[in-house]
Amino acid sequence: MTSPSLTLTLLVVLPIFSWCILPAVGTTLSLANLNGLKSQFQTGLKSTADLPSLHYSLAGAKELGTQSPETFCNDIKKLVDKSNAESIYHATEAAKTLNTCKLSAEDFRSTVSSTIQSDKSTTAEIYYAVHASINLGLSVDASAVEKRLNALAKTDDSILSQGYALLTAAQLSSAIAKTYADTINDLVQQADEVDGHLLQYEGGISTTALVFNAFYEVAEKAGAPVKIDPKQLVKFANYFSTKRHVATLRSAYYLTKAFKYLSNNKNTVAVVVSRLSSSEVNAQNPSVVVSVTNLLGQSVGEMTVTAESAKRKEDGVVVVSKQKLTSKSSDFTVYELSFFDKKIPRGFYTIHLTLTPRTNGDFVGLTDNTINVKVTSEAVLENAELSVADRDNAAQVKTFKLTYPTALSGNVEVDYHQKLIVKFQVKAKQTDEFLRVQQAFLRLANKKSNKEVIYLAEAATGADAQYKVEVDLTTNANDFLHQSGAYEVALLVGDASLQTGFSWKLTDNLQLSFHEDNVPDTDHLNLYSAKPEIVHQFREDEKRPPATVSLVFSALTALPLLILLILWFTIGANFSGLPLGLSPLGFHISHGAVFALMYFYWKYLDMFQTMRYLALVSIPLFLFGHRLLATLAARREKKA
Repeated sequence: MTSPSLTLTLLVVLPIFSWCILPAVGTTLSLANLNGLKSQFQTGLKSTADLPSLHYSLAGAKELGTQSPETFCNDIKKLVDKSNAESIYHATEAAKTLNTCKLSAEDFRSTVSSTIQSDKSTTAEIYYAVHASINLGLSVDASAVEKRLNALAKTDDSILSQGYALLTAAQLSSAIAKTYADTINDLVQQADEVDGHLLQYEGGISTTALVFNAFYEVAEKAGAPVKIDPKQLVKFANYFSTKRHVATLRSAYYLTKAFKYLSNNKNTVAVVVSRLSSSEVNAQNPSVVVSVTNLLGQSVGEMTVTAESAKRKEDGVVVVSKQKLTSKSSDFTVYELSFFDKKIPRGFYTIHLTLTPRTNGDFVGLTDNTINVKVTSEAVLENAELSVADRDNAAQVKTFKLTYPTALSGNVEVDYHQKLIVKFQVKAKQTDEFLRVQQAFLRLANKKSNKEVIYLAEAATGADAQYKVEVDLTTNANDFLHQSGAYEVALLVGDASLQTGFSWKLTDNLQLSFHEDNVPDTDHLNLYSAKPEIVHQFREDEKRPPATVSLVFSALTALPLLILLILWFTIGANFSGLPLGLSPLGFHISHGAVFALMYFYWKYLDMFQTMRYLALVSIPLFLFGHRLLATLAARREKKA
């Protein structure tokens, strides 16, 4: 069982901690994330068991600025399958990442040509063959490929197939590429929107990144801009930013390319605003520091960053309006907002930032940027006192004044005629304002059994907000299981808007005396010990009748058969009317098989097995029986 003190700590800390670490969608891909992608590609290069992984690792590492050794060329030539267009594509793409790795075009000509010409090839296979042909310097009949792509579009309209079609068109002429580039807006409309701020395609990050890259490749070949609505572009960027880690090298490669396209100044650049400073703003940390970068954490040029407003979440009160941030770095990636003021009350705030470029460029994400912060204050505990009062005579009170963080040195005795009272106030250090906190508890821990009892401290109405805890040893005796002895008393105070919480030991020698006899306490450590084994008790068999009774009833059951046999021997059995032939023989054999099956059902088989066998036996039984009855009827008619 979890210790109550640990549980209390979790209750105080977790809400605060979770708010602080809650990630905002679309935050900058930091250096740690780039290192993670690099590490994933480097790990892929250590295992060269398959060609696709080698291709994506080499190409991904190069996208991030790492040139791989030329020795991988031998692995490429060893792993390539000359009869498979996809394998040839991966080989040629991997070879392109190296400076001196050359592949013989003649070794692969027949395979890529037959794949392009085959009516059974998929859109992906066409792309692999066309791209491999371009890499090998082989000529491609662009018009024939276009016709093939148009035919495939009628049978496979999946988003992945359309993405491969765009990638293929990017390898052909500018005119063909322009035709496909005009379809980008239609493909964007097919994306699924998640929570109003993400766009993705069915198939996850791998499919979404591949299709997104296809937009840029085909538009670049057509010499036209990518026609995506800025709001939709931001949603794609948000989706990619949430993918901190991906499972496959293929996804990592296309994700890296997507980040580069969104960070390239030739295209529309997604601007990302993220908080660099702590979420806490106070006298020691008065400023909010933000970074303004692209998705790769690189500078996007000088910006005018303005805090349009800072609103308190509790009531929407605006505490900052139209305040410009100051640039704090030479590359214009870091900006500072002086936020803390004694007049700003503690609490949670949302800062709305807008950006205005001071250089030429096409940007998205300049508005609707929000930063969450909380204003915290230092607090002190004042006017704390511990009192022991007679429960029947309120005038008899013994009060001990307390000063944080000092504990009482002597013993404090409380018996069942008395009650324990603790009072205190929480005051803001800067403003001398009495505060109401989210959580305030009094913990009493038995020093012998370590059992803890926790009471909630409640604040009185009024401006002074005095907290009070009252423990009556008569009415609350069950909470302590009537365990007399020495207790440690601690005061726990926590709030998300306090710089630090309080855990104040008031005394470690509070002597409690209860009237009733002690109730044995269960040591919490023994709750996890092995319990006695549970042995299943089967119901005892009911009494059976004597064997004589069973034999008598069995004999009575067999009596009709015995009478039949006696009559056959006495009167005689007439077998002359039994016709000869296959049908009578088959009927009697099948009929006997049914009786045999009943015996096996009684001894060995279950109902379902018996029904299956009976279904098989009933077929010849029906056919032979029908023929036998027909024969008997014909014979009877002939005699008549």
